[in-house]
Amino acid sequence: MSRKLVERVSRVVERRAGRRGFLRKSAMAATAVAVAPVAYAIRPTTAEAAIVHCQRNRCRPNALCCDPYSEFCCKLTGENLCPPGTIVAGWWKVDGSGFCDLNGPSPRYYLDCNFTCHESCRCRSSGLCGPGCTPAFCDCRGGCDVRKSECARFRYGQCNQDVCVGPLKCRIVTCVPPWTWDPACATSPVLYDPGTRWHDRPCLHDDFNDIPPKAYYASAVKWMADEGITTGMKDDLFGPDELVNRGQFATFLWRYEGRPQVEPSNEFEDVAADAFYSQAVAWMVEQRITTGRTLDRFDPNSDVSRAESIVFLHRLAGEPPGSAMIDFSDVGSDAWYRDALAWALEHNIDWWAEHSNFNAEEPATRAEVAALLHGYDLRDRASLGVAP
Repeated sequence: MSRKLVERVSRVVERRAGRRGFLRKSAMAATAVAVAPVAYAIRPTTAEAAIVHCQRNRCRPNALCCDPYSEFCCKLTGENLCPPGTIVAGWWKVDGSGFCDLNGPSPRYYLDCNFTCHESCRCRSSGLCGPGCTPAFCDCRGGCDVRKSECARFRYGQCNQDVCVGPLKCRIVTCVPPWTWDPACATSPVLYDPGTRWHDRPCLHDDFNDIPPKAYYASAVKWMADEGITTGMKDDLFGPDELVNRGQFATFLWRYEGRPQVEPSNEFEDVAADAFYSQAVAWMVEQRITTGRTLDRFDPNSDVSRAESIVFLHRLAGEPPGSAMIDFSDVGSDAWYRDALAWALEHNIDWWAEHSNFNAEEPATRAEVAALLHGYDLRDRASLGVAP
């Protein structure tokens, strides 16, 4: 079934079906939306919501083991990622949680990690394989205060539609759209469930929830966090698309260099002595990385451009020559940043490998700056013969 048809049906269904109502009305035979979207549009699709008999664990009726939801992967494995042997098979979103808000309300997304099936198994018309085709074992691992896992034989179907799956093992949570988290996901939700907006676990906040694992900057952001160069916009939000101003960029460079102690300078009238970036700016001046916008203004609150970020790094490196060919159509032979750009290209200190334009004056994002600094660090280590 084509993705276009699935998405078309999903948009219709989204307006009239909530997840809890969907499950309450379902019988005990699973039918994947991806495989039978037309049938779903006519009547609620059936789904098996396997029940853990929490009485066998002597759990109280309101224990997590007894509720109808599946456990988060980070509770089971320590990571907010699909475990080995599973694949993202579908998703839903909720609004109003507040967990993903930066510059305004943003939705939170829940992604289902279903077991993949043994290659010798036959895939049923539901998009699910038989019970013996995976190592799944339905249980509440950890007792009454842990939700069930490996129980629900059900898939929403907007992700990896060509892959047969088994039971749902666990769920991951993200603040970025599922199709950026996993490109195999469609862009339309099948169902919504506002009642899950407060479902949470402390382990969901151990890392940034807005960094897709396959993003070009994912390893760079992890490196920045591990090195103490950034703590993110919030404890669990990095804000990859947010812009970086000159004061923030100075601070990133200063932290990367080990936070060298210097006396805040009164050279710039727009850099207060108690500003978080005052030492960083004073250090940059001392190292001749910057002379400011003017003799008496650094302009810390304006966005750092792509060209500026490259030039600052080039100066930090001692302005070595660069010999790489510049193929960007918008970089002239007399561009003030050309030497720095040629050096960065020569050492693969970039994020723009597939771009035809450099867009020198465009503000740099936090994701781009992370990739830039990480590339510089890898180049620095390579020149010293140090393993990354």
